[in-house]
Formats: sequence, structure tokens, C-alpha cells
Amino acid sequence: MRIRKHSLFAFCVVIAVTVVLSLGVWVGLDRAVDRVTKNEAESRAAHWTQYFYQNLGNLEGLIRSGKPTETQAKLIDAAVQFGDVFRFKVFRPDGTVALVSDEYRFINEGHTLSEVNEKALAVFQTGTSDITTYDGRLKDNRPDTYVEAYVQITDGADQKIGVVEVYLDQTNMAANLRSGFSWIAYALPFLCALIYLVPSLAFLKKGAIANAEKARAERLSKYDVLTGLYNRRSFTLFVEKFFGGNGDDTKPVGMIFIDIDDFKQVNDSYGHEGGDAFLRATARAIEDQLPADGIASRFGGDEFVVCLPGVSKEQLNAIAEKILAAVSNGIEYKGKTIVGHVSAGTHLAAGSQDIEDVLHAADIAMYKAKESGKNTVTSYTCDMEQELKERQRIEKLLRQAVDGTGLELHYQPINASDSKAILGFEALLRLQSEDGTIIGPDQFIPLAEKLGLIKPIGNWVLEEAISNAKSWPEHMFVSVNLSPVQFEPQDLPSMVANLLEKYEFPAKRLELEVTESLLMGDDGSVHKQLEALKEMGISIAMDDFGTGYSSLSYLWKYKFDKLKIDRSFVLGYENDSETLKKIIETIVVLGHGIGMEVTAEGVENDTHIDALAHMDFDQLQGFYFGQPMDANEAARVISADTLNTIQRQIAAGIEPEQNVA
Repeated sequence: MRIRKHSLFAFCVVIAVTVVLSLGVWVGLDRAVDRVTKNEAESRAAHWTQYFYQNLGNLEGLIRSGKPTETQAKLIDAAVQFGDVFRFKVFRPDGTVALVSDEYRFINEGHTLSEVNEKALAVFQTGTSDITTYDGRLKDNRPDTYVEAYVQITDGADQKIGVVEVYLDQTNMAANLRSGFSWIAYALPFLCALIYLVPSLAFLKKGAIANAEKARAERLSKYDVLTGLYNRRSFTLFVEKFFGGNGDDTKPVGMIFIDIDDFKQVNDSYGHEGGDAFLRATARAIEDQLPADGIASRFGGDEFVVCLPGVSKEQLNAIAEKILAAVSNGIEYKGKTIVGHVSAGTHLAAGSQDIEDVLHAADIAMYKAKESGKNTVTSYTCDMEQELKERQRIEKLLRQAVDGTGLELHYQPINASDSKAILGFEALLRLQSEDGTIIGPDQFIPLAEKLGLIKPIGNWVLEEAISNAKSWPEHMFVSVNLSPVQFEPQDLPSMVANLLEKYEFPAKRLELEVTESLLMGDDGSVHKQLEALKEMGISIAMDDFGTGYSSLSYLWKYKFDKLKIDRSFVLGYENDSETLKKIIETIVVLGHGIGMEVTAEGVENDTHIDALAHMDFDQLQGFYFGQPMDANEAARVISADTLNTIQRQIAAGIEPEQNVA
């Protein structure tokens, strides 16, 4: 820091010296030119005066009367038309004007000029000429540079008879002098610069680089590099003045927590550069909607936070809605349109609250907005806190359960539609809480996906299911649900192949279930992995068919082996049997038509069994055949079902199959 100050000081000193020297040279040059011009003017004026006296004739009479003769008038007119003298005045010994060369013809007869010219009087009395140089560029009818020379007039006997003021055009002389000496004015500062300025510039450059690095470091410490908004640290420090007792409880402060919806899809579709462009556009959209005292920050990733002092709840939510609308307009990027959305949580806080509590509340509201369907604004309410605590409790359990601790697999039987014999089981994941109660997958699976825990948990589920199914009869399969997140690393086929080899489990006994959400927006990687799994001999089933778009193109494109009709069709059968019967029959025919087995989910009672009896389903699944059960209970059910199957076969006179014995 001290070196940088010294470098700057040295540079300033050199600049100052150079400037002073340059000014001194120019002032000296100007004075020299003025002095030479004056000396030359005095000499020329004296010579002109003598010449004028000798040729005019009777100058004494002209001085007394102020009226030239005709001959004198012609000489006067000729004297100001040629040469450097363009005007002159003749003064009497008392300093009054006797004649002005360009005015005497316009003075009325008998008119006298009685005003005394002090310069002329002084020159007459002292005999010392008075020479003054003028800049004529600002005056009409004047040369650029001219001299007014007051010179004493003497007669042939050197007796004083008056004074003449001669106007001399010195433009050419001054220009020539300045041109001759100007190289000195330019050369000297330049020489100084070479001697002193160049080293100083080198020091200054180093200082400038250091200052730039310091400024960059300071900016990095305060602002987000990508968007230019405040970073999390500087934002928090800035808004602390409103909270923790520093603020005014009578003037609430609004906080908006904003998160881009499905930002990963933007990155996957347009690359990280496209994602960065969308982040910058989102930041601009946020800033454009803020009032003058609004403060925006990028907290990291795809999260933004806005602080709005002195707003009402209505104003706060209105601004949040405007932000959502502005972001939804999308941006143009490399000839493509990127359209994305954000979810926002708002909280109107009092100044007595702690800043972390305020941010926490807005964050909770934002998560609620996500859960409510995204691209929406949600205001914080007290009951959200309990929901958050429950989510945090489940999150804690999930983090502990990554290695399988606290996780359980329950198995629900899948039965043949004709014989009702068990064909296999669907493995259903459960999470056990501290008190032993079971938490359903609808509560913890979405959170596990968000936390990035679904892959290790999913791996555990597959291994646990295959390990348990290994002991089942050879004709029974196990079905496992897959999360879309498990396909992202693109290593699912190899991981499954390793498990099958480890447990020597036949691939044909493994069924993997996926939903339509996995296939939407597939860039080809999912299709490739599903094909690899099918090539191993694994069966691929589409689960919950009928709840999404139910796109028929997915069925033939991905060549599913099984179609599982969502339980809502069967459960709703009692309310609108005719309509649902036609829909279900159509789906069954469609599935069979393209070579798929069809399973009905949600079979719970005899009414459902009777309704589905003639619909040609391949498999049935639901509480009618059994609730999800642990592995030990599943083993007992398998034993009982195997015994019943043997008894039915013997009663029918059929030799029992070895694979069910």
C-alpha cells in the first residue's frame, strides 16, 4: 500500500513539474515574442515618424490646426493603405488629438477634440516611447496581432512638436517568432517526460494493477459475479439494520425468497451457458420490479432473496407476482427461447425479529409454493413452521437411513387374475421413525430426491429386494420402483447387472417400474438405459398409467413389458361403472395389442373382483390379496400360497409343478 502511494506521489510530482515547466516555457516564449515585437515596433514607428515628418511638409501647422491641406490629405490616405501602418493619430504637446488618419474627413468644420490622452502627454514630456501589443482577434477591423506605439515627433532641429500614435500590424512577425521558438516549448516537456515520466508511469501501472485487483476483490466480496446482485453475506449485513431490534416495528419489512423451478432442466436443455444466461435474466427481471429502496441478492445456485422496507402485505405479494410474470416471459438465447418459472415465498416481518428467522420464514413459504405446484407465490403462516419441523425430522431420518438404517421393505403380492395364485411381489419402501411408526413413501421420497439421497437409498432397495427374493420360489418375481433421479448418472444398468451377478439372481425374475415423469423431456439417456436393462432380460413396467398424459407414444417407443393401470380407475368403478368399464377394457385391449401384460392396481373387495373378472387382465394387485408385509410375513404367505396351489392342482388331478413345490 505504501509503495503504491509513493508511486502515485512520484508520478504526480513529475506531472506537476512537467506542467509547470511547460507553462513556464510558453509564458517565457510569449513574453519573448512580445518583447521583440515591441522593440521592432518602436524602431519601425520611429523611422515611420521621421519619414512622415520629412514628407508631409508643414507638420507643425497640421498639429496646430488639425486640418491637413489637400496635398497632406493625399499623403495621409496613402500612408495607411500600404505597409504595416494601418492607422495613426497625431497629438499636440498638451496631449489632445490633432488628427486621426481614418476619421479626419468626417469631422465637422470647426470641431475640436479637447480630451487629453495621458499616454501621449507622458510620451511628449518624457520622450520615452509607449509600446503596447494587442490581440486583434476579438476586435473588428484589426489584425490578429498589432502594436500601438506612442512616439515623440521632433523637427529638423530635434525640437519636440508633438506625438504620433502609430498602429502597426505585427501579425506576421509574431507568427514567425512563435513558429521559430515553439519547438523549444514542445521539446523540453517531452524531454522531461522521457527522463522522468516513463519510470513514473511504470510505477503507476503497477499501482493501477494493484488497485484493480483490490477493487475486484472488494467487488467479489460484496457482489455475485454472475448476476451483479449482492451476494448472501453482503445482503445479510446490509439488511441487518432493519432487524434484531435495529428496525422500527411500526414499519414492517418485506422479504421474498425466490427459487427457479426445475432449473436443472434448463441446464440440461441449454447447457450451463444457457443456464447462466437465464440466471442473469432472472436477476434483471427481479431488479426491474423493485422500488428504489428494494434490495436484491443471489443467495447461491438458483436462489434469490429480496428485501423491501416499509411495504404492506398486499404490496409485497404484488411485487412478488410481478417478478413471477417477468421471469415467465423467457429470454432469447442463441436463436432459441428459454422459458422458465420461479416460485416465491413472502414474509412481512417486524424490526424486532432476527434476520435469520425472517429469512427462514420466507424460505419455508417458498418451499410451500413449490409443493403447491410451483410458479406461484405463497405467504408465510405459522402452521408452516410445524410442517417444516416435520420435514426436518424426516430429513434427519433419511440422512441416517442412507446405509439402510431405519429403512424397511414391505412386499405386496401380485396375483394371477384367473387362479389368484401369487406371481410375485412389489417391493414398497418404508421409513421407520424414532417411535417405530412407519412413514409412507409419499412423505419422504420427494424429500430424498431433493436432498440427493435417493440414489444410495434406491441402490439399497434394489439390493435388499433381490436378496430377499432370492429365497422365493423360482417362478416368483420381485418388482421395484425406480426414481427418475436414479437414471441421471447413467450407470443404472451396470449397477443392476452387478447386483444380479452378486446374488446369482435371474434377470427374468426382476421387474422395474417407472412412471411417465421419467420419460418426459428424455434426451435419449433414459431410453438407452431402459433398452440395456431389457437386453439383460429384466421386465420393464409402466406404473400408474392413466394419471399423467398417458401418452400412447411412450408405450411403443420404450417397448414396455407390462402396463399397470392406476388404482384410481378401479376404486372409481363403483361410482361410474359403465364409463370406467369402457375405459379399462380399452386400455387392456391396447396393452395386449402391443404385446404387454396388463395389471390392475387397487383391487380391494369382491365388487372389484367381479367387475374385473371378464376384462382379461393378466395380473391383479391390491388389499384384497394382502396388505404390504415385511419379508418374514411374505415368506409365510408364499409358503401358504404354495401349499394351496399344490392342493388345488392335486384336487384337479394335475401333477404339481416342481417350481412351486
